[in-house]
Amino acid sequence: MKRLMAMSLLGLVAYATPVLNPQGIIVNPVPTDLEVQTWVDRDPAGLGNATYFFGDRIRIYTRVNQNAYVYLFNINADGQIDLILPNAYNPGNYLRAGETYSFPEPGARYEFTISGPAGIDQVLAVASRQPLSLAQIADIRSGQMRVQGASNLARALSIVVTPLPDRDWVSHAVRYNVQPRLTVNPQPVVPRPPIYFISPVPGYWVAWEERDDTEYSVAYRGGDVEQIYSYYHRDLTSKGWVKVRFKSKGGKKNLAYEAEYRRGGDRLEVRVAPRGAEMIVRLEWGR
Repeated sequence: MKRLMAMSLLGLVAYATPVLNPQGIIVNPVPTDLEVQTWVDRDPAGLGNATYFFGDRIRIYTRVNQNAYVYLFNINADGQIDLILPNAYNPGNYLRAGETYSFPEPGARYEFTISGPAGIDQVLAVASRQPLSLAQIADIRSGQMRVQGASNLARALSIVVTPLPDRDWVSHAVRYNVQPRLTVNPQPVVPRPPIYFISPVPGYWVAWEERDDTEYSVAYRGGDVEQIYSYYHRDLTSKGWVKVRFKSKGGKKNLAYEAEYRRGGDRLEVRVAPRGAEMIVRLEWGR
């Protein structure tokens, strides 16, 4: 009997109790080599400084460094929970390492629109090497949540992940600000130039991304300049862009590519160049 009890105690030590932070987010107290990142389209660096207004559309991104099952939740300022992934339109949540996924994905039959109340919303990502059961948390087919409130969600998730081995799950959250749209003295709407959207190169780990109305930059942790440029070139030509100028500069170790593309009256410049241990891709568009 004593031996059985000792074995049971050893078994319990293998599982770490999740920590609930003041914002109602679960955190794995044990260091793990599994990583998950999540961010929103107006805050590619994940700094938590994005602002959205009522009626704005939002796109949510996530990426893992190892193949994993990923679960995404949006937590509104009033505690309402929305299930982002998996969902009725996209039930598959097993994501491949190094690839960036967006929700909704380009061409999706659904969209996410910002509504009230004003305040701080957040997106919670939970990645696991094993599938989790959300049966007590949400109905995936209907998208209906069975729990509401950040603290209730965190407690429910902590029950789900507690049986997993210590290093088999991890979480990450990003915050963004929601405000009502001002209607006093509305400014004239100036048409924006066309924006070129493409996910980062599959298989390459992204160090950072920056985006505004006319430029997009992404830094990969190393990589081959020819392979990375070819990825963007193939996507551009498939969308009707025509290469009108190309040149390469530098030697074998600092080789850089520059190219210009045209589509109708629109212009897009592409530059791929190494900078230290990173490979920087810069896209600039205009008319």
